[in-house]
Amino acid sequence: MPKSGMTWRLGLIAAIFAGWMPTSVCAQDYPNRSIRLIVPYPPGGTTDALGRVYAQALQERIGQAVVVDNRPGAGSQIGVEAVARAPADGYTLLFGPSDGLAVLPALKKRLPYDPLKDFTPIALVARSPLVFASGMHVPARTLGELVALAKSRPGMLRFGSAGLGSIQHVAMELLQVSAGVSLAHIPYKGGGPALNDLIGGQIDVVDPGPVGIAKRGEAGQLRVLAQTGPSRHPLLPHTPTTTELGMPDVVVVSWFGLLGPPGLPPSIVERLARETAAVLDQPAVVQRFIDVGCEASLLAPAEFAEFIAAENRKWARTVAAAKIPLQD
Repeated sequence: MPKSGMTWRLGLIAAIFAGWMPTSVCAQDYPNRSIRLIVPYPPGGTTDALGRVYAQALQERIGQAVVVDNRPGAGSQIGVEAVARAPADGYTLLFGPSDGLAVLPALKKRLPYDPLKDFTPIALVARSPLVFASGMHVPARTLGELVALAKSRPGMLRFGSAGLGSIQHVAMELLQVSAGVSLAHIPYKGGGPALNDLIGGQIDVVDPGPVGIAKRGEAGQLRVLAQTGPSRHPLLPHTPTTTELGMPDVVVVSWFGLLGPPGLPPSIVERLARETAAVLDQPAVVQRFIDVGCEASLLAPAEFAEFIAAENRKWARTVAAAKIPLQD
């Protein structure tokens, strides 16, 4: 979407947010101290980079510090659970990825939180494709060549993900099902560490967001093979999509949103939703999102809640269709 069109749309939604419900005294007083924004992945990956851009922009809007608190582990489960158990006062928020809120629930037999009941959705913030890339030590220059290599070496190629149950994990599982190949899964605590090990030759394939891949591809540190979005991302205009390569069932989009603990007061939800709409109405922020591999994508609280529910249903169907074993 052109910037002018996006700005118009975000401005319109901001106006809708403003009339969503009456502002209470609680909203007028909030926030009066720093906010902790939990990012359930370590520094270096797409979620962390995007979260820091958003935190800085929100901080400038509300006049209080928004401190990023990285809580990696268990495919984002540790950080996500921390917010589910936090006080509902608006001072502990989640920069939630699709991993812990939609993919992990489909892959795990049980979780210590309910993605639909244990959070207060505030706003969808951004979306991003994933990118398949191989190490320079791997004799494959295209996705087709990688598939052929994997067929000749069943279970020998190693793929790294941001953790068991991460969207990177499931996207690679979808690729294996679609192509009829088998790779060994090496889970990490985030996309950044996996990418570093790819470059170091410890693993063979990764599928994080576009930004780290684009820069390292240009530097000759890895080979960029394909992207999983419905269209080509601005950072990778010359990289084909999986649909273009004949794999339309391997279209995967990661998403990121702002959520609070259950029972967050409506007045605080309203304030944060309005401020988020204003943040995403800034052309400079929209461009910074693109620079870190994402694109601004705003949904209001009720719409975001419906979106999360739909994503849970979609990934449950996907995991069942791919016959991915459920994890304890």
